[in-house]
Amino acid sequence: MAVRKKDRSPYVRENVLALRRRRRFVEVYFVVALSLVAVVLILHTLFVIGRLRREFRVTSNAYATFQTLLASDLQDPGMEEVIILLAQDIGGTMNFPTVATDARGTPQVWWPGFNERLGADPDENLELVKGFAADLDRRNDPIPIIRYEVDADTGRPADRLFGRFHYGEPRTIRLLYWVPALELVLIVAFAFTGALAYRRLKRTEQQAIWAGMARETAHQLGTPVTSLIGWLEHLRERAGDDEALREPIDEMAEDIKRLGKVAARFQEIGAPVRLPEGDVVPLVERALAYGRRRSPAQAEITFEAVTPAKVLVPHSLILMEWVVENFVKNAVDATKGLPPGQGRIVVEVREDKDSVAVAVTDNGVGIDPAEMGLIFTPGYSTKEKGWGLGLSLVKRIVEEVHHGRLEVRSEPGKGSTFTAHVPRRSRKRGES
Repeated sequence: MAVRKKDRSPYVRENVLALRRRRRFVEVYFVVALSLVAVVLILHTLFVIGRLRREFRVTSNAYATFQTLLASDLQDPGMEEVIILLAQDIGGTMNFPTVATDARGTPQVWWPGFNERLGADPDENLELVKGFAADLDRRNDPIPIIRYEVDADTGRPADRLFGRFHYGEPRTIRLLYWVPALELVLIVAFAFTGALAYRRLKRTEQQAIWAGMARETAHQLGTPVTSLIGWLEHLRERAGDDEALREPIDEMAEDIKRLGKVAARFQEIGAPVRLPEGDVVPLVERALAYGRRRSPAQAEITFEAVTPAKVLVPHSLILMEWVVENFVKNAVDATKGLPPGQGRIVVEVREDKDSVAVAVTDNGVGIDPAEMGLIFTPGYSTKEKGWGLGLSLVKRIVEEVHHGRLEVRSEPGKGSTFTAHVPRRSRKRGES
């Protein structure tokens, strides 16, 4: 039986680590999957944009080629009509910005969409269209239009620059440039929203489990505690004035009282809690008394309280006493291995601007940095016979019940400080 108890904690600890690794794997898988989806969508969008740009470039080159043919000397007049018709057909499909200039760069024909930005002055309009053409050239190189002709003197073919064809891209493609960024934003928003919803769902589920477990534990403890109280009174009556029985009966009464306090704590943590304003100094004194009783006599640990005379803050007396007791118990466990007389535990209460801080400091073994992120995980314990529930209950009491925060500072070999910050303003559960 002893061996089974000894092996329990490492087994539970390994299970907790395995669950954390599995959860981390799921999170990494989720991030990687979304990243791959984002990369595929962005690459596909860029591919589509590239294909569309190439198609518009081919259309522009074809139109410029027909303009080149029209500008050249043609032997067959019938071909000129065909080329004009083909150029008109291609021009009719070009619903994107274009400007045709002559050899000197003077605009001759331009996209009708530019007319919306022109005024009444023709000279000023030509300068504006030149600016449009220069803007198009920054995105695409202009296509030269060449005039091919036969030199009258030599009879040889010659060519000269007839003009240039400047072209841009439709507004649709310009809008498509924003699609990858939009896709990335949507995917990040989806991932963030999903993670937030998952965390809230998990948190709600954990709260329900905690509440159910706490209420069931309180119920299961309540019945035998009530029965034990009755039997204890019966023993008192039977014992009468027998001094030999009075001491064990008194010790049993203290243990039963302790069991009743445990049941009350579980009952309170599993139900809606009112947080009346009260003094936290007395519960510190009781927690120190608990630590002195718990510490081995041979360890000779020094206990010290640094508190004002009175500190009022909204809190649950039963639950906050449980918090400080857990801190003190862990401090005792951390210092009891030191040479006799060297262990020191200090409980301090200080008033901050918006909260009251209750801190327990020890000079014990400290916490390994690798363990720091796991100490509040339910089921995780470095103690041989620990269940790993103490600090997880503390976290729930401070953060969920009192809407406060926990702070842990530790250095291996030098000790640790656990601090519970309890806000001065009380809030009901579910209040944001």
